[in-house]
Order: sequence, then structure tokens, then C-alpha cells
Amino acid sequence: MNLNDISLFIRIVETGSFTAAAESLGIQKSTISRRIAQLEDDLGARLLQRTTRKLKLTDDGEELFARCQPLINELETAKDYLATNQDHPRGRLRITMPSELGVFMMNDVVSTFLRRYPDIHLEVELSTRVIDLIEEGIDLAIRVGALADSTLIARRVAEVNRGLYATPEYLAKHGTPKTPDDLVDHNCFGVLKADEHWTFENWDSSVKVNGQLKANSISFIREMVFQHMGIARMPRVFCRECVQEGVLVEVLSDYHCPPFEINAIYPSKRHLNPKVRLFIDHMMEMIGDHPWVSEKLVTPGEVAADGQAISLAP
Repeated sequence: MNLNDISLFIRIVETGSFTAAAESLGIQKSTISRRIAQLEDDLGARLLQRTTRKLKLTDDGEELFARCQPLINELETAKDYLATNQDHPRGRLRITMPSELGVFMMNDVVSTFLRRYPDIHLEVELSTRVIDLIEEGIDLAIRVGALADSTLIARRVAEVNRGLYATPEYLAKHGTPKTPDDLVDHNCFGVLKADEHWTFENWDSSVKVNGQLKANSISFIREMVFQHMGIARMPRVFCRECVQEGVLVEVLSDYHCPPFEINAIYPSKRHLNPKVRLFIDHMMEMIGDHPWVSEKLVTPGEVAADGQAISLAP
């Protein structure tokens, strides 16, 4: 019985299909099929019932998965630990993060990490979609905003201050809001899937805003604000130069928008990949001096994404 084939079987079950396992591992689907067939021959047992739509574990497959998954994970963790604690840590690290966070904030973190650890190979997916880390074989996600999925572990990295911005031309035509309640009479651009109720730290009630536009890109929203079309809530540093040049005006600056969180996320079902630890530690070293960051948050431990405390392993 080949341990590599056992590991491949575990990966298929975790991802839910031969195709997903092949994509996450970077090998051909036909190779996976051949190796699983060989594993079944070696064991003299059928492990998977394959149909055109889904996979189903046989009783023998369920038994093998239950017994071997913890062992394979321990072996992978030990291998990663040894590779990472050598003088020259090596191996692959897969990360996902929103596009603008990657381009405008994490670029320095990634470039300095690669220089610091030349034998670690990063695969970075810039995407706004919420990726299933386990299913797609992602080691670490950098996400923006509050979290709700308790199957993940989160480490809050930083907070970023925001403000409300419009062009002088828009305000000359539509008037300048004096209090948050005045926003109901304005075209307020928002982020896709975000709450339409805007809150302020020094205003008693939230304001339900209305707007013609929602987008998943702050850069695009800012471009639409440049067209004198509305008011948008954006990171202050993202608009600072435009305010200095007179292109944008910060409105309601006396009313403080809550900052948004930046979190590092990884699956709680596995031990922390030591290369993830290296990246998180490096990011925490770098990010505190970044102009986007309002406050560096060095927490004593990770927390589950639903807010429950998780002990931090040394």
C-alpha cells in the first residue's frame, strides 16, 4: 500500500471530486484515477462509488478515510515543519486575497517575503469570491470585513480607516450633507453584498442609504465618484492625494465611519502549516507601517471566525 496513494485518496474525499483534487494538486485526472484503482487493488476493497454527478464513499472507504486522514495530516504537518525550520524553508504556499488589497497593500509584503524566503513558492489568487479553503487547497486567505464562518480560524491583522467622499461638482449640484441623516437624499455608492445601512461611531442610529451603483471594486467606485455621480465610503489613504489636489472632498468628516478589519484566515481542521506561520509573522512585521493601516493589531492568539477564542500554538 502506497502512502502517496492514501494521501491522494484523502485529498479526493476532502475536495469532493477527482477533478477538484487534480486541479489542487496540479496533476492529471487520469493519473488520479489510475492511482486510486491501484490502491483499491492493493487493498482488495472498493473505496469509492463513482457516478457522473458525485462521489460516494463505500463502507470500506469511510473506514479508511476516518483512520488515515489524521495520520496523513500529521505526516504533512511534520514534513512542512521540517522544511520550514531548515536554514532555507522551502515548498509551496497558496494564498488568496482581494485584488485591491493585493495590489495596493500586500504587494510589499509579498515581495519582501519572497526575497526573505527564496525557496518558498507562492501561488496568489486575487479574487473577491469567498473561496472554500479546504476544497480548493488554499493555505491562507486574507479577507476584509467581519467574519462569520466558525469552521475557520482568524487572526486580525489590522484596521483601515474610512471616510465619505464626493467631488466638488457633485456637492455644488446636490448640496453637502450636514449630518448622516442627510445621506438619504444622496446617491450613495456601495460595495456588493455589503449592508446598505451606514453606521457612524458618534451618531446614534444607522442610515439606510440609497444609490444607483454597487461594485466589488473600490477603484471602480472611485472612478464613478470622479464622474460627479455620488458619494462613496472609501479608505482615507485611497483618497488622500485626491483631497489634497481638490479633486475630491471628504464629507461628514466630523462623523467617524467604523474602520474595516483585515483578517488572516486558515482552516481550523488542520494544524497550522508552518509556512503560513512564516507568512503571517512576516506580514505582521511589515503591515504596521503601511499607510493604509490605522492601527496594527498584535493579538495574543487566534480566534475562531465566529469570535470564540482559540489557543495560539508556539
